[in-house]
Amino acid sequence: MRKGKGELNWERIKGKIRELVSENIFKVWFEPLKGKIVGKKLILEVPNDFSKIWIKENYSEVINIALKGFNLDGYEFLVQEGDKIDKRAEQLYIPYNPISLIGRKLAPKYTFEEFVTGKCNELAYNVCYQIAEEVPKGYLIYLYGNFGLGKTHLTQAVGNKLLERGFSKVYYLTAQDFLNYMIKYLRSGMIESFKEKIREHCEVLLLEGIHFFSGKEYTQNELALLLDYFIDSGKTVIFTSLKLPQELPKMDSSLKSRLSCGLIIKLGNPDFQTRKKILRHKAKKLGYTFPYEVVEFLARSLRGDVRQLESAVLGLIARASLCKEPISLELAKELVTEMGISKEEDPKVEIIIDTACRFWGVSREDLLSSSRKKNLTLYRQVIIYCLKKLAKKSVKEIGNLLKKEHSTIIYSLKALEKKLSQSSEIKLKLEFLIKEIKNEISEEREVQNS
Repeated sequence: MRKGKGELNWERIKGKIRELVSENIFKVWFEPLKGKIVGKKLILEVPNDFSKIWIKENYSEVINIALKGFNLDGYEFLVQEGDKIDKRAEQLYIPYNPISLIGRKLAPKYTFEEFVTGKCNELAYNVCYQIAEEVPKGYLIYLYGNFGLGKTHLTQAVGNKLLERGFSKVYYLTAQDFLNYMIKYLRSGMIESFKEKIREHCEVLLLEGIHFFSGKEYTQNELALLLDYFIDSGKTVIFTSLKLPQELPKMDSSLKSRLSCGLIIKLGNPDFQTRKKILRHKAKKLGYTFPYEVVEFLARSLRGDVRQLESAVLGLIARASLCKEPISLELAKELVTEMGISKEEDPKVEIIIDTACRFWGVSREDLLSSSRKKNLTLYRQVIIYCLKKLAKKSVKEIGNLLKKEHSTIIYSLKALEKKLSQSSEIKLKLEFLIKEIKNEISEEREVQNS
């Protein structure tokens, strides 16, 4: 009992939950529920196991936050099936009818012509382009990588190209869309109708952000069954995610196994040359041609995703327009400073890493990873050697840069020296790489002095 507020009960707790969620969610999932407090726990009465699973998977955090304000320890479910359910309350579970259409519209701007390719995304581009150009036939593609690297662009480009060719059986959904549709059809008792629409009327399914399904057991099971049907029927599916299937937390092993059966392609951060192409492309779309030194400087300074590069292009054009000045290196430097980008005092470090990645044909992520593949181990040793010889970095500084132990750096240097004494091929390749790095450093110095 709390003074002035009356006895603690489920209605008061519901009032707190109402403040934490949207009105639609509250009306669908919480308003019809009954509950009671037993000791220090809340007992929620739910109409069936599905409601129990759904609330537990999606709204546990909300309930716990509400209970914390009333000093309650937690909650449990009491499933009240059949005649025990209040029929009037059961009707409140269906506040709307399921919509007839499935999927969302594709953005016209996402086309293959507008996608800038480089080593970081070339394979993903070629595979997606091939799917869009052919009659779709049983592909299972899994694109993964961080935000802003082109997963959405390529996925929607496939859809736009197929629609342009007159192929209309394409469904494009985000994971959140898929979840929302399931809720609507489940609440109306028409989940089989939902699944039938996809099975019968979809030949190409574009499903984005499946990492969102982590921890949502029911949805994962339904997706696994749907995926089985698509694979057996020779239909095409493109998934996107932030991580590899085996790295997805709280994901059913059977679904992980199915996802791993497809062609898994990683989209990495754009390398130096690709960053330059993106900057020029974005500027050209807006009617500008950036000076050489501006493109070089921005490509060196901005090592994030495509969105960061696009933001820099827009920001620089806006700055030049407002100041009524031409696009210049000075304006670019001001922009980078205001964007809060910390630029290496010694640009040689980034030049060495970027040039080596381009020279060996590997991504920055793979080169600096902990992988023990023979070729990557050699490339890593070469990077360490170049940082010491060309950037004049100490063993301690190299260790800090590459997040490696002091002993690992020393071992790598000794191992490379041994390989150089035994292999003329490795020695020759190292000489070519050093020559390219020196040329890049010389060009960078010219840009900085211009």
